[in-house]
Amino acid sequence: MYFVGIDLEGVLIPEIWMALAEKTGIEELKLTTRDIEEYSELMKIRIEVLKKNKIKAKELFNIANEIEPVEGAKEFLEKLRSSYQVIVLSDTFFNLSKPIFAKLNLPSVFCHKLLVDSQGMVSGIKKCADNHKMLTIEYMKRLNFHTIAIGDSYNDINMLKNADHGILFRTTNEIEESFPNFFSCKTFETLKNKIDTIFSSI
Repeated sequence: MYFVGIDLEGVLIPEIWMALAEKTGIEELKLTTRDIEEYSELMKIRIEVLKKNKIKAKELFNIANEIEPVEGAKEFLEKLRSSYQVIVLSDTFFNLSKPIFAKLNLPSVFCHKLLVDSQGMVSGIKKCADNHKMLTIEYMKRLNFHTIAIGDSYNDINMLKNADHGILFRTTNEIEESFPNFFSCKTFETLKNKIDTIFSSI
């Protein structure tokens, strides 16, 4: 049995917070887990920036609604799901990214939830679990699945390490050089071929 756990932002879609930064002109919102490894610290910074600039959740949701998948991502994901069991493992937020999931033909997703206060401001996050990406891989292995994990950022590394095979996709040179033991590629065609090769050899 074969399982693929794949990250969302930076892999299947552009970074949502980068899009928000470009729309608002707020440079601090360009920070991602490629810059700050600790996700909780990154989200604390983001929420403080939103409050300081009086950006309400609705504006964030509207910008997310405009985001389109990376070219070829939907087709790649559909091919993957036709052959293997696949879950998108993401640190995004379900209530923020629902329109994006629809554009990807509604894959299975494990992610968090953004909390919004009575004033319409983002007040915090409700995590589905700490280290949910890594835990999902571990649980699937316990269920006798052979696992592949795909990601692009520092917060994906534990997931990649715990999978039978970890793959970096469209990552930075710094991350690629820091983790040379992971196969790394830039195109969906190469990625799909690598996955097929791994699973066909088992």
